[in-house]
Order: sequence, then C-alpha cells, then structure tokens
Amino acid sequence: MQAAPLDNPRYYLANFDTLIDWVCQCHADLLTEAERATVDAITRLPDASRALLVRLLMRKGDHFERSQLHYPEIGAIEAASQPLITPLADSATPDGLCRHNADLTLDEMLALVTLPRLRAAFAELPRSTPKRRMHDAISELLGDVTPRPLPAWLYDPAADTLSVGLGELSRRLSLMFFGNLRQNLSDFVLSELGLLRCETVALSPASRAFTHRWEVDRYLSLEQLREDWQQASERQGRTANAELERHWQRIVAALDATPSAAANEIHSEPFATHQLSDAHATDAHATDGRAIDDRANAWLAQRRDRLRFSLARDAERQGWHQAAARQYACLEDSAYAPRAMPRRVRALELSGDISAAHALASERLARAEITLGEQLALERALPRLCRDFGLPAPRRAKAPTTPQITLTVPDLATSTADCIHGVERAAAHALATPQAPVFYVENGLIPALFTLLCWEALFAPLPGAFFHAFHTGPADLYRPDFVSRRQAAFETCFARLKDESYRAVIRERHQQKQGIQAPFVHWELLSEELLNHALDCISPAHLEACFRHLLANPREHRAGLPDLIQFFPEHSSDRYRLIEVKAPTDRLQDNQRQWLALFARHAIPALECRVEWLSATEASADECSQHKAPPAS
Repeated sequence: MQAAPLDNPRYYLANFDTLIDWVCQCHADLLTEAERATVDAITRLPDASRALLVRLLMRKGDHFERSQLHYPEIGAIEAASQPLITPLADSATPDGLCRHNADLTLDEMLALVTLPRLRAAFAELPRSTPKRRMHDAISELLGDVTPRPLPAWLYDPAADTLSVGLGELSRRLSLMFFGNLRQNLSDFVLSELGLLRCETVALSPASRAFTHRWEVDRYLSLEQLREDWQQASERQGRTANAELERHWQRIVAALDATPSAAANEIHSEPFATHQLSDAHATDAHATDGRAIDDRANAWLAQRRDRLRFSLARDAERQGWHQAAARQYACLEDSAYAPRAMPRRVRALELSGDISAAHALASERLARAEITLGEQLALERALPRLCRDFGLPAPRRAKAPTTPQITLTVPDLATSTADCIHGVERAAAHALATPQAPVFYVENGLIPALFTLLCWEALFAPLPGAFFHAFHTGPADLYRPDFVSRRQAAFETCFARLKDESYRAVIRERHQQKQGIQAPFVHWELLSEELLNHALDCISPAHLEACFRHLLANPREHRAGLPDLIQFFPEHSSDRYRLIEVKAPTDRLQDNQRQWLALFARHAIPALECRVEWLSATEASADECSQHKAPPAS
C-alpha cells in the first residue's frame, strides 16, 4: 500500500482507488448490499467521472456550481458529471452519486454564492449590506425561505449545481480505512511528498479497525454527537441559557443509546445541524435483541467516556454543576476516573452539596490504588471542604522536597531577542558553562529515548494497532490494555538497560529511523550531541524508572517533565540534573509534581529553578552571560 506518484495528473483518483480496494478487501462484510452496490457502481464509472467525484469529495461542502469547476486532467465537466447524476437502483444513493440542482437551504446558498452575485440577485437590498447580514436581510425580504434549487434562489436559469450524495458513505469508508476521522486522502499526498514518513508495519486483511458493523455505527454516532454539541455551543456562545442546556441534555441522553436511537433522539432538534443516520442499524442490536453495550469494545467505551468527560467539563463552564457531577459519576470505573473524580468533587462543592463532596474526596483518598495526580488534586480540595463543613483540616503527608535555586537575570522586556527567547532560555543561558552544557528538552528527551529503545514493541503489528500505511503510531497507545498486550516485548527492551546494550540500540535507531513519525519523538530537538550526552551521563537505572513511569499512564505522563537538562560529563558522579524553570508568577502543575515525586523516590537529580528579573536600570542584555549558577555538587 503506497501513495500514487504526484506526476500522475489523477494521483488523487489512484489514492481513492487504493482506499476503496483496501476497504473492500478487509471490511466488505461490514457493508450493506446497497453500499456494496454503490461502491461497485463507482468502480464502473468512466475514469473522468470517478476523478470528478473524488475531486468533489475532497472539497469542503456538498454543493458546487458546475461553472466554477475547472480540472484540466478531467476535461469537460458537464460530460464527466453526467454519469454521476444518473440514478442507481438498489444502491445507497438511488438518486445518483450526485444530484443536479438539488434544493439548497438559505445557508447553503449563501455559502455557495459570492457577495456581488447576491447583490445582483437581490437588488432590492441596500448595496452596503455585508454578507454576514445577508441571511437576515434575505429572510426579511422574501419571507418564505424554504429550500429551493440555486436557479430559483438567484432568479437565474443558467445557475447550475452539483451536490454530492455520497457524504455519509464516503465518511464511513474513510473511517474503516483510517480507523479515525482525522485523516483523509491528503495523507497520501503528504506521504508522497516525504512530509509524512511512517514506519513499515506488516498489514493483512486482519489489520482492520472494526470487527462488527455496529462498531462503525457507534463510532459515527459518537462523532456526530460531538460535532452537534460543538456546533450548538459555538452558535450560542458560552453563556448559559435554557435552550442550550436542553440541547446538552439531549446529547447526554443519546450518549448511551444505540446509533439508531441516538439518531431519533436529536433528529429534529433545533441545534442539530447534522442528522445521525439510522439507515444502517442492521447490526445495532445483538442477536438476542439486547442493545449492544459499548463495554463490549474497550476502544469505543473509551471514546464514549472521553466525550462524556468533555460534556461534563462544558457543563461546569456553563455553571450546570449538578449535571456535571452526575456525568463525572458515570466515569468512576473508567480510565478517566483520576481526572473525573476531583472534578466531580469540585462540581458537588459548587452546587452546594458540601457533604457529598467531602465524603467523595475522603473515600477516594482512602483508596490504595489512587493515582498521584488524583491524590494531589483531592488533597488540595479536602482542607477547603473540611473548613466549609466545620471539620479540622486533615494531616497531609509531607511531599518530597525538590532542591531550589534562584536565578536573577535581565528582564525579558529589556533583553535582546538574540540573547533570550523565554524564561527557560534565560535560565539555560545563565546556567550553562563550556564544561556543563544545558539543553532545552522539556518533554522531548526522556520519552524519545523510551521510544527509540522500545521501537519494536511500539510498532508490533498487533490486532487493533495499525490499520493502514499512514500511521503515526499504534492506534491503541492510550487504551488501558496497551501495555499488557506488549508486556513481554517491553520487558525484553528494558532488559537491554541491564546488559548495557541499550546505548548501541538507541544510537542505531536514532540514525536509521530519523524523520519517521513515532510517539513522543521530536526529531528536530533530539540532536546527536544531546543524545550522546544523555546516553553517557544518565544512568540506566534512572532511565528505567522514568520509562516505567511513562508507561504507567502514557497520556498523563507524556508531559510534565522538566524544561532543561544540564550535563556534567567530566564528573565521576551526579553527571546530570533535570531543571524545572519557573517564572516569578508560575507554580508547579500536577503532572510536574508527579515527575518530581518520582525523581525524589529514585534519587534522580532534579531541581526547581526560580527566575527573578533584573530591572532595565540594573542590567543589559549582555548581562545574561554573567549570571552562572554553581554546578551540581
């Protein structure tokens, strides 16, 4: 599977054919007879017609004026479009793959027509009417704005449109190929241009994103719910109002429904700009008639939980605290619990239910399996709740301390851009010496070393991990079973840290895999100089401790690492230190506290660097080089 060369004028058609062929090879059993008939009809079209169809699918929107379509490699648009508007019996698009002069809503018409043409068609309107006011102005002028073809809107019989009728099926096919809706045919082009280089992973017909049709339906319905809520909230702004809240409640009610039920739930609601399809619910129920539960597919359950968490956060922002608390409660047994439970405590507190908030915070803190991130958030809330509840504040375990230093450097406002590019750069410049270089790394060093060491584990061709050639990493990277499915492979990789072979492996992969998309790797940051210092100065025991912490929760722990690393290659011990830089008004975030706590447990050298600014009268940009902190002892 590879992208078509760009010197082929119809490269996009060849790429589309690759997508269709792969879906038919791997997912044919997940398509209805009508959908298969449509796909078959597409493959039998003349090349020019197929090329035009793909061009339209790649463009934004569903409606296009034929007079505005110009593709030299296709030729006459009218001739190429004729097969597309021919009815297709027994297919998913019985009216044809495209519709000629379909009815357009007022909004669809306005998106299609330029302002000069609108002014010519509606000459009665003031010439100064801007396009953003045209909807209201035309509605007031006409009174009746029911959908109609473009010629009827513009009073111009020469107006001529093509409307793509393949949108839902095209979306479904793309989802089955990529396993997500973020990627599209442009990834083929990026790959051919060399802008998207991907690791080669063995693919087979078993390498598919979905096993059952209901999974595709559910994915699409969850995405539709997300889009509907996003568009509704954007249209109404972020001010709480009864209509927006009712729509939020409908979205939440549909969240746990089957795809067809979700469609019925918001099909006719005023905010729903898209209608959830219920035309393909053939596999929406189990064979015994019970509704399919998302928990039968951990991937879909995680997507549902992510949407629920997002909806709960939006409810918090709107001030619907009780509703938010109820949604957070639904996440108690999910992977989102460590983030959701502290937010639930806060929502209960803001709703006035201090007793419930206090009880929940106390119960969660008593759990043995609580994550450090959740613990930190709840420990901040509990003293406040105790005070409001009339109870003495609980004793908090003393957090491990991180050594601190304070640097006084020229104020950024008075320094030249060439000298300082931020508070971290200022600290790096002040700390660095020829014998002790400092690098800005933040989250780009330790995670990248992990990826280079564990490359074969990350790119193991497991079911559900890779679906196509244009991946940037395993699709299950943030799923709860990601590590358990590869446990033996990771242990094999970590064994290299004990037999000292890890340095050669990491250096070799840094050279061989340069530029290939991979989780946690930013190639532009990971220079050979930085890599060599890191491998020479950081002990394998420290690397293993960091790698295992990252694996414990890749989504949470991929960030929060210190900004800088300083190396002391001439020292016999303490040959490096990690440095978290903070401006005068900054404070440590929870993910940073988690990493610092890990460093304290494993005696990994780290410190917090507080930066203070010199005033303009006290320093010039040149003084940056005069404030050198002492090296590690």
